[in-house]
Amino acid sequence: MQIVEMILLMLAMVLASNIINRFIPNIAIPLIQVALGIIIAVPTGLHSFELGSELFMLLFLAPLLFNDGANVDKKSLWKERKAVLVLSIGLVFVTVAALGSFIHWLIPSAPWAASFALAAALAPTDPVAVSALAEKVKIPHRIMHTLEGESLINDASGLVSFQFASAALLTGLFSFTNASISFVLISLGGILVGIVISFLAMQLVRWLRSQGIESTVSFMLLELLLPFGIFLVAEHFHVNGILAAVSGGIVYSFSYNKVTPEVAQLTVLSKNTWSILSFSLNGLVFVLLGTQLPRVIRVVWENNNISNVTLILYILSITAILLAIRFICFWLFKNFDKKGDNRLGTSFLYTISGVRGTITLVSALSLPIFLADGSAFMERELMISIAGGVIIATLILANFAMPLFAEEKESSTERMAHEKEIEILRDVILQLKAQETEENHLAVERVITMYNDRIITLLNSDETDDSQDRLMETILKWKYVDTISQMANGKVSFQTAFLNLRRLNKRLYRLTHDKSYRSQMFYGRLIRKKLRFAKFRSGNFEDRRAEREYLKQSNRDYVLNHLEELDQDAFPQELVDFYFARLQHRGPRAGRASVDRVDEWLTYAIQLERDSIQDAFELGDINRNEMRVYRENLLAIENTIQYMV
Repeated sequence: MQIVEMILLMLAMVLASNIINRFIPNIAIPLIQVALGIIIAVPTGLHSFELGSELFMLLFLAPLLFNDGANVDKKSLWKERKAVLVLSIGLVFVTVAALGSFIHWLIPSAPWAASFALAAALAPTDPVAVSALAEKVKIPHRIMHTLEGESLINDASGLVSFQFASAALLTGLFSFTNASISFVLISLGGILVGIVISFLAMQLVRWLRSQGIESTVSFMLLELLLPFGIFLVAEHFHVNGILAAVSGGIVYSFSYNKVTPEVAQLTVLSKNTWSILSFSLNGLVFVLLGTQLPRVIRVVWENNNISNVTLILYILSITAILLAIRFICFWLFKNFDKKGDNRLGTSFLYTISGVRGTITLVSALSLPIFLADGSAFMERELMISIAGGVIIATLILANFAMPLFAEEKESSTERMAHEKEIEILRDVILQLKAQETEENHLAVERVITMYNDRIITLLNSDETDDSQDRLMETILKWKYVDTISQMANGKVSFQTAFLNLRRLNKRLYRLTHDKSYRSQMFYGRLIRKKLRFAKFRSGNFEDRRAEREYLKQSNRDYVLNHLEELDQDAFPQELVDFYFARLQHRGPRAGRASVDRVDEWLTYAIQLERDSIQDAFELGDINRNEMRVYRENLLAIENTIQYMV
């Protein structure tokens, strides 16, 4: 398969995973993406795709960790520095030593260096998986900041440990003193490279602006290329590229602290661009993981020297020891909490949040094929299979166990936020109606319709609110009644009325799934067969078209009259107004306001909304973060006014 086709297929799987997750929300998106990767691997040949560790880190980890570093809460990261350093460095080295010893005891035929190499591959947690799983439950902010900080740095310490273990496996030589010194130098060198290159990039942008060059798109391209450049330079100087990307992202984020129109435009573009890029790369990471699993497990699964039961026992026991080491660390440090409240539950939450991911598999895949003495590394495929099994085990455990130790995210919070936003939008509509006159009626009504449409979208996001479906069913039934009445009064022929009734039956059945409408459709088909000849012989084409137009207008007028008389408590008023305005605009009486007038009133409405958001914040109805989100959404709407009118 060509590389372009392969990438497009995997991106399609990323999109499919989010759609599937909508129907099975209890399964985390990373698990769905891994499953889709497994499904497409064998028939497409993706399982034979070689995932080089350096290429993977350059294409995936460098931009993702750069973006994570740019968006990390720096104050919280500094506040939790003790926990982050203990987890990302101390816990990694303890895991390598303890788990490596256990692996060698469990599989005596594996060399010591190979056992430590596998332990080093299993030591780092996966930041993408943790973030995705955390969307399902309410992880306390303090714990989440610690987990994010840990995952930003432990990739580096785990990879360095793996490199030293692999080198010992290849050469048969290892010096703890030299390894310790090298680790410090490599880590500090990586951090320094990231800081220096990001600072130089910031100075370059500042110099270009001083020369009158203001190209937001060019500056965004520079930002996208920056993590790749940082990683490549770091690798060229043989320092840690992962830490270089993280530190580079942290430093570069300070370039957005200055408040100017140019910086504001670049900030919006940067946020939107990185959201798409990170969404795609995060998904591709787990789809790629799924494509690799069949190949690495199949070899051992079909090996007669190792039973499948033994392989599963290896995976489960190594996973248990890995998580036990993590649990003991949190327990001994009292969850890094001075109060130490609820130590047991919090320790379990910290433990199962330590999901392993693609960096583990990529490291395992880079294990050498031959040992220092030139002999073949016979346990290589077994260790790669164990790594893949541990990844799946930790993903499944976190998916189903995290809700036991943390509250599931309730939709009530989001619903409350929607209720407040709806209240703000309704207030804007009332103020617009107060300004409505005969001259500006069409323009104001157009803007009000836009605001009603936004309210309806928010109402529809609440799965418990079926107001729109109920109102649509009511409207269709009104059209049904009017069609029968017009036929009975001889205004339209039986054939014209029948076709309209059959169409309404179909829509009612699709909306309500009421089988009575389906049975009416069945009998309608029988009647249609008998009347087919008469239908095409009675009347000419122009008469039938005139009847259809008359019936359409009659249905519209009938619904409009009943909407005006509808009980206001039966349905949300903006929902009724929306359908009333839409039917009016479709009718012959509908006029059209000039684009300039609509643009003018939409700008006025946005200003009213902005003032209402500020008032809500000052009154304490919304917090600062909610106000920021509202303002960002409003800015996006304001920037697209020209496309809305």
